[in-house]
Amino acid sequence: MSAPDSQNKRAGLSAKLVISVGVILMALLFGGYSIVLRVWGKSAPPTTEELAARARAVALEDRPAWIELARGMLASENIQPLAAPIEPINNRGEASRVELGYLLFFDPVLSGDKTMSCASCHHPDYGMADGLPKGIGLGGSGFGPHRAGKGKVLQRNTPSVFNSAFSPIQFWDGRAGTLEEQALIPIFSEEEMNQPSVAELLKRLRAIPRYRELFASAFGFNSKQDGSEISLPNITRAIAAFERKLNIVDTAYDRFVKGQDDQLTTGQVRGMVVFFGQGQCAVCHIPPHFQDGVLASTGVPVSLEKGAPLDTDPGFANVIRRRDGFGQFKTPGLRNVSRTAPYMHNGIFNTLEEIVEFYNDGGGRGRGIEVISQDSKVAKLNLDEQQKKDLVDFMKALDSLEPPPAVPNSVPSGLPVGGK
Repeated sequence: MSAPDSQNKRAGLSAKLVISVGVILMALLFGGYSIVLRVWGKSAPPTTEELAARARAVALEDRPAWIELARGMLASENIQPLAAPIEPINNRGEASRVELGYLLFFDPVLSGDKTMSCASCHHPDYGMADGLPKGIGLGGSGFGPHRAGKGKVLQRNTPSVFNSAFSPIQFWDGRAGTLEEQALIPIFSEEEMNQPSVAELLKRLRAIPRYRELFASAFGFNSKQDGSEISLPNITRAIAAFERKLNIVDTAYDRFVKGQDDQLTTGQVRGMVVFFGQGQCAVCHIPPHFQDGVLASTGVPVSLEKGAPLDTDPGFANVIRRRDGFGQFKTPGLRNVSRTAPYMHNGIFNTLEEIVEFYNDGGGRGRGIEVISQDSKVAKLNLDEQQKKDLVDFMKALDSLEPPPAVPNSVPSGLPVGGK
C-alpha cells in the first residue's frame, strides 16, 4: 500500500472514530438530561400554592400530614430563624449603654413635669404597650388600662416596643427611620412627655451624680464624670440601645422552626398552613419578623359599627403631603400579638378574631368602604370558621416564652419609677 493510501485510510478511521464518539457523547448528554428532568420532576419541592391546595383534602386530626404541610411551607417560603438586629455603627449596644437606656426609659425626669416616662405607655406588664385603644399622654397617671380617662388622649394606638429594632420605619405613619429618632420625638411632644427645653433637660440630668457616672461610662473616654457626655444625641442613643435588646426570639413557633414538632398544637399547625396558604398573611407579615417594613392602607374603618366609614386619620399622607398616602400605616409585627390588644392604628379591634374577620372580608373595600388606596394584596379570603379559629391559635404561638424585662427598683432621679 502506498504512503498516500495508508494516510487516507488512517484519516478515514479517525473521522469514523470522532463521529462515533460524538454520537455516544450526544446520547449520554441527552439521556442524562432526560434522567435529570425525571428526577427533578419527582424531587422538586412543592410550592406554597400547591401545599395549600393539598391541605383541603387533609383530615383535621391528621397531625403528621399537617406537620408535613407546615414544614413544606417553611421550606417553600425559605423561612430562616430570627437573627440579632443590626446595630448602627455609632451606637453599639455595650452593656453600660444598655443599662443607662434602661434607667432612662423608666425615669420620669425626662418629661416636662417629671410625671411621665417612656414606660408610662410602653410598660412590661402590657407587652411593652398599654392595652388601651389610644395612648394617654400629658396629664395621665398609672399604667395600662389604669390610665384610661386620665390625661390627654393621643391620636393613635400605642405600638409595642418589642422587636421594633427590626423595623426600618418607626411610628404608625413612618415619620421616623431609626430608634434614635423615634426616642427623641415623644420627649418633646406637647401631647406626650412635653419637655419644653433641651437646656432644662440637660441641666436636670447633669445635676444627678449617678447620671454623670452612667453617661461617662457609656459614652466617655477617660471622662471626668463632669456631665459633659450628657447630650441630647447620647440620651436617645442610650434609650435606643436598650430598646434594641427588647426582642422576642423564643416562641413556640421559633422552636417548631428549629425542628421541635411538639411545640405546636395540631390546631396551631393547621393555622400555620392557613397563615402561609389561603390566608395570605405572610405576604405582609413576613417571618421571621412578621412584618414587611412598609406602609399600606387596608381600609380600616373609624369604628366597628356596621357601615362605618373609613377612618379619618391621614397616616402617611401627613408625612409626604400627598393624597395617595392617605390611610397608609406601617405593617405591625405579630410577635406577642395576643398580648397587645386592641389592634390597628386606631385601636378599634379588640380581639384577634375581629382582625381575622376584617381581613377575611377583604379589608375596608370588602366591607363596602370607599378606600382611597387600599393595598392590592388585601382581598377576600373565603376562610371557613375552622380556618379562622386555627389562624388565631397560630398567632398565639408567636407569644414570647420568656418573661418581660423587669421594672427597676429605683431610678437615678429618685422620682417614682415609671412616673405618676
